Amino acid sequence: MNSFRDIVIIGAGPAGLAAAVTAAGYGLDVLVLDEQPSVGGQIYRNIESASGPTLSILGSDYRQGLELVKKFRSSQAEYLGNAIVWRIDANGNVCFSRQGQSREINARHILIATGAMERSVPFAGWTLPGVMGVGAVDANFKSSSMVPEGPVVLAGSGPLLLSTAGHLVGSGVDVAAVLDTTAPRNVLSCLPAVPKALRRPDYLLKGLGMILDLQRSGLRHVRSVTEYEAHGTNRLDHVSFKASGASDTLAAGVLLVHEGIIPRCDLTRQIGLAHLWDPVQRCWYPHTSTFGRTELKGIHVAGDGAFVHGGVAAQLKGSLAALDIAAALKALPNHQRNAAAHRVKQRLYGELAPRPFVDTLYQPRSKLYRLAPDTLVCRCESVTAGDIHQALTEGCRDPNEIKAMTRCGMGQCQGRMCGSTLVEITADYMKLEPDGLKPLSIRPPVRNIALAELAELRLLEASDP
Repeated sequence: MNSFRDIVIIGAGPAGLAAAVTAAGYGLDVLVLDEQPSVGGQIYRNIESASGPTLSILGSDYRQGLELVKKFRSSQAEYLGNAIVWRIDANGNVCFSRQGQSREINARHILIATGAMERSVPFAGWTLPGVMGVGAVDANFKSSSMVPEGPVVLAGSGPLLLSTAGHLVGSGVDVAAVLDTTAPRNVLSCLPAVPKALRRPDYLLKGLGMILDLQRSGLRHVRSVTEYEAHGTNRLDHVSFKASGASDTLAAGVLLVHEGIIPRCDLTRQIGLAHLWDPVQRCWYPHTSTFGRTELKGIHVAGDGAFVHGGVAAQLKGSLAALDIAAALKALPNHQRNAAAHRVKQRLYGELAPRPFVDTLYQPRSKLYRLAPDTLVCRCESVTAGDIHQALTEGCRDPNEIKAMTRCGMGQCQGRMCGSTLVEITADYMKLEPDGLKPLSIRPPVRNIALAELAELRLLEASDP
């Protein structure tokens, strides 16, 4: 494999695939690296091998990925699956692990299109066997048509929670209830965004249709849930919750939790990109232009990894980034880039029209990170919320300082699961917003690799072309 490429795209989801198709169309040498065995990302996971029943249950949003994948397969872009990128440098060097071996390659431009991840929120009992993220069940179903055995309880907020509930009901799973934590006040908060959202009535009707389908199914949908807990000795056996001031319990073999989706920022943080704080969805995201351009020359970010806007928007953002890169590499005159980008931007603005409404309606509830002292925050290092508060009372004020004191964020996940919680607890204690704090530092390797791989890694020579 050639170690020097025009473009290396990290991620084979909607943004990465669309960018690859666009860039390869202008004759650029494109390599796409992705940690999954097949293309599609999380949204279009396993789309090429999905069965008829799976396509039927997941609906048109999933099926539309087939056309994008066909375009990618017919392009000249090269794809490497099972490739785990663990370091990128501003000089264009990329280190990745594949089949137990690591190697380094160089690109004139790097496009980070690693997508989004579920927001990890600790709560009492969340480490019990039987408690999972909604995204994990979604991935299992797309990959192998696997569904959990009931009774299943879903808890949290957001469109993915409702759509997954519908998919499970459609698959014949015993779903006991959906515990909806969406705050009632959010309905009023999102009213100013309604006029803009009405530009896409199809989008709003699709969301309304999901809710109506659940109602017609007879599924118990409990609204205004303020907290929930998982209970059991060796594994989950029931769920307790509070809603509208009343407490209740439900027998459950599986609890699926979802409290929103946030950009995956491990690589963008590792390379040192500037990040901004979104106070509505309460997440960090890399600072980019409309084209996905960052302050580091030769580094672009596109898709939900730049900001969570959904699959179609991710494709459009990937195309814009590829157009900008093609122009930078002199494969496309600027005036042609601008003309092509104008058409893509018009479509993108249409896709983004309902997002302020959706983001405000499903913004995280205010007490999401108010945890009991014995609640485990960092599973890797067994650090509790009480341990973090103890460090704060002893004078720690910086999340990285608390990390050094408690080891929260030093485990195998490198803070991907607990970093947001640590920052939120610290900000709440100090009575300020997280953007007034420095997030956890991310250092390579950002993913787990064997020491033997590091020892055998062949680095590119400085004199290499």
